[in-house]
Amino acid sequence: MPPEPRLIDRDVKLAQWLNEAHAKEAELEADLTAHIALTTKAAYKKRLQQHLKETRQHKRDLAKRIKALGSEATAGLEIPGAPSALGEVAGKAIASVKGQLGTARAMVTEQSETHLRNAQEELREENVEIALYLRIEAFATEVGDRETEQLAKRIRRDEERMAKYLTAEIPRLVKDLVKAEIPRDQRAQPARRRRRSSSSGSTGRSASSASTRGSGSSSRSASGTGSGRASRGGASGRRTSGSSGSSGSSRSSGSSRSSGSSRSSGSSGGRTSSNGGGSSSSRRRTAA
Repeated sequence: MPPEPRLIDRDVKLAQWLNEAHAKEAELEADLTAHIALTTKAAYKKRLQQHLKETRQHKRDLAKRIKALGSEATAGLEIPGAPSALGEVAGKAIASVKGQLGTARAMVTEQSETHLRNAQEELREENVEIALYLRIEAFATEVGDRETEQLAKRIRRDEERMAKYLTAEIPRLVKDLVKAEIPRDQRAQPARRRRRSSSSGSTGRSASSASTRGSGSSSRSASGTGSGRASRGGASGRRTSGSSGSSGSSRSSGSSRSSGSSRSSGSSGGRTSSNGGGSSSSRRRTAA
């Protein structure tokens, strides 16, 4: 029969895992201190200094929580089954070796490669911490320790932000290394220039198309305006012609009427004259 699993108090287990995290923070504190001393790139150095402050705060918060669980924080690695003093010695030895390796690396490599390799190491350690805090957070959730769960989650988010920064920084550090160590004729052409040229070409084509469309619109507008004017002119002409025609008709009618009147007057005059003549003859005969 398999042996029955050994039961352990949840606080004891949490304190053990929190001590592992505390030791890891102490190790990272030593690494960051050494890396900051070797870093000359201002923006990168500033971010390392910021994370060093976060790391020291993580250590304090972990030690406080461990104490609340009835245990004591150790300064080094928590090695299951070994005295805490041994873990402390091991942690200090690892931090010391890493610091010496970093110094030796800086002596034999260019500054840009030192930055790059340090960032690579930092990213690896951040991912180890993320996994560690995720494990503590999940355990605390399962056993109902809300305070430990929130602490692990908050620290994990700090580590994730640093990992995200390093993930973006490593390509920039590679670019710095290429500029410092690789001849110009062996480098790729910057992609940004090609994108700008394409954008400029697209902008030029867009502007040309817009200009063409604008010219077409202007032509259409001009044609439309000319047609409108012509139409209005035609309408005016028609109205003028109509008016002229009407006037002409009126004049013609007037002339016709006048002529008719004249003719009528002439005819009447003739008749009047004739009548007048008759009257004169009558008077002459009467006088005779």
